Amino acid sequence: MGRPDGALPRDTLARIFDMAQEAGLKPCPIVFEEVPARLMEAITAYGGLLNRYQHWTFGKAYQRIRLAHEFRLTRLYELVVNANPAIAYLLDSNSAVENLVVTAHVIAHVDFFQQHYRFREVPANMPDRLTRIAPAIERARVRLGAAAVEKWLEDAMVAAELVDPYNDDWEAPANVLAYIHHEARDLSDDARRLIEWVAQEARYFRPQLDTKVANEGWATYWHQQLMRRYPLTPGQVLEYARLHAAVVGSRGLDNPYRLGTAIWTRAFADGDTDAWQAHRYLSDVGMVDRFVTPELLAELEPGLGRDEALSLKSRLLQKLDNAGLPRIEVEGSEGRVLVLNHRHDGRDLDQRQLPGALMALSRLWGGPVRIITAVQGKARRLLAQPDTVIEEAG
Repeated sequence: MGRPDGALPRDTLARIFDMAQEAGLKPCPIVFEEVPARLMEAITAYGGLLNRYQHWTFGKAYQRIRLAHEFRLTRLYELVVNANPAIAYLLDSNSAVENLVVTAHVIAHVDFFQQHYRFREVPANMPDRLTRIAPAIERARVRLGAAAVEKWLEDAMVAAELVDPYNDDWEAPANVLAYIHHEARDLSDDARRLIEWVAQEARYFRPQLDTKVANEGWATYWHQQLMRRYPLTPGQVLEYARLHAAVVGSRGLDNPYRLGTAIWTRAFADGDTDAWQAHRYLSDVGMVDRFVTPELLAELEPGLGRDEALSLKSRLLQKLDNAGLPRIEVEGSEGRVLVLNHRHDGRDLDQRQLPGALMALSRLWGGPVRIITAVQGKARRLLAQPDTVIEEAG
């Protein structure tokens, strides 16, 4: 197959790598693959693991991503898979300048994966390990029936958020899924294996959720720095400026590229040592707590007063805490009843999704599941069975 117009020659790739390493980045080897839009959309829907097991939720994600791409609501320039060597998928319709920027962006992402402590417990071959699960699940579909396996997977994926990503001890209170895996009396060996596989995936992806702003900001900050040093022609400078503006230009703090770049710019302005230490140890919560000041928020949100900025920072920290997921912990079991406690932080659980999630947990547990929570400041106790949820008297 011929080289697409936007593909970078080897000497250009080597030059960007050399520039990145001279700047202090330490990526592992990276395998670059150029793919068409439809394949990029599918890879994105599967979380970068194209050989992952099949499930309807991935198809649903693919349709959403495809529509957004077709209607130009988003543009998928690249996707990076955390592995060693890392894998970087580049859109085959990228221009040469877009691929220059994307390559610099990818190198910084891979450096972040390699250097940040949250990724140290993720095995380098985890993507290969996860893709080997797919054939085992397909064999289970044949042996046990597709409907049964599909339901087990669906229920386990609902519970996948309820893991302690950095502690696999089943007795850790936050490890609800691990507790079910270990303690559920009637769980079959096949269902137990499916739960274990889903938990492995959750632990692989979770560090990326905890560092979304820091990671995207790091990659954007460094593609900006490297492009400033790269000898671009005037026409290339203009194309790069348009691309970078599109990445960071949207208003508001929901854009991790914009917020993250502003944070890293402030971090390096405070001193290189602080910034390099932060890039190894701080999650999104740590980065916002350490470097986001009322002055920085006023730059991002013009017209913001100091008190408003402090309130906004507090809300931002709350939103990022625990990757934005509710803290639900195992209290223990009372006979056949699994008892969970929602550590309420001022945000109520989603009342539309809660009944379905509780029933999924009940099916996995093989018995009733009680959760203690609060809604609008009022204590609530809900008891779930596999197909129903009732509210208990306080």
